[in-house]
Amino acid sequence: MLDIYTIVLLFLGGCLGGFFAGLLGIGGGMVFIPVLSYFFIQMGIIDPDLTKAFIANSFFAIIFSGISASIKQYKSGQFFPREVLATSAGAIAASLFVSWLISLGHWYSKAIFSIFFIAVLIFLNVRLFIQRNKETVLKIKNFAVGRFIMIGILTGTFAALSGLGGGFIMVMLFVQWLKIDIKESTAVSTGTIPLISIPLVLYYMIQQPQSYPAGIFHIGYIMVFALLPLIAGVVLVSPLGVSTANRIKPQTLKKVFIVFSALIILKMLLEIV
Repeated sequence: MLDIYTIVLLFLGGCLGGFFAGLLGIGGGMVFIPVLSYFFIQMGIIDPDLTKAFIANSFFAIIFSGISASIKQYKSGQFFPREVLATSAGAIAASLFVSWLISLGHWYSKAIFSIFFIAVLIFLNVRLFIQRNKETVLKIKNFAVGRFIMIGILTGTFAALSGLGGGFIMVMLFVQWLKIDIKESTAVSTGTIPLISIPLVLYYMIQQPQSYPAGIFHIGYIMVFALLPLIAGVVLVSPLGVSTANRIKPQTLKKVFIVFSALIILKMLLEIV
């Protein structure tokens, strides 16, 4: 049984992660993972199950944040199914292929690739900061499906090599490569992230953890009922994040995005130090 403190913590974590998922199109994993890490440590789960547990359940929550935010985007006239499906197809194919390549040998070093991607993110972040006050005029409908498949491939490759979700790099590429309005960019990312997460959740559902406590219902690594407070917060607040993004100026949204990108960079730096 969950005590009231844990229930409140999970609910608030879901609210916070859901809000930023709807606001920035990033899924919310950056908030979900610390909350879930604390939760699973308190339950006595240990590695290697611990790392898999918070990653798997974070992706599970991201599905709900993405779907909830996408419904709000659809009601607001900011949902782009063609672009979402094309980007998702590229991202899923690339992430699975790169993950398979990683499993084949010993050529992959997360530390080395993290340094590379930190440099890429810093470059994109600085570029976005310099261009934050410039209005973009190109609309999504101006581009062929192939452009979105390509961005999906780059996003999936980044996610597989770095171990991070692809929302940030996806939005960066939309804004800086295709010159698409940041609000339309986050809308496509919002719809894409849950589709990318579904294969990963299904994978973790067929794995069997060894250190999960008895009496807690789970399907593989996914603790369905224990996460209900988190999911409730996600579903409740994700649409509010979308509404906030629709109300504020694109320049303001870019500033918020820059701050969160900086936090991603800091997180990656701390992991390799």
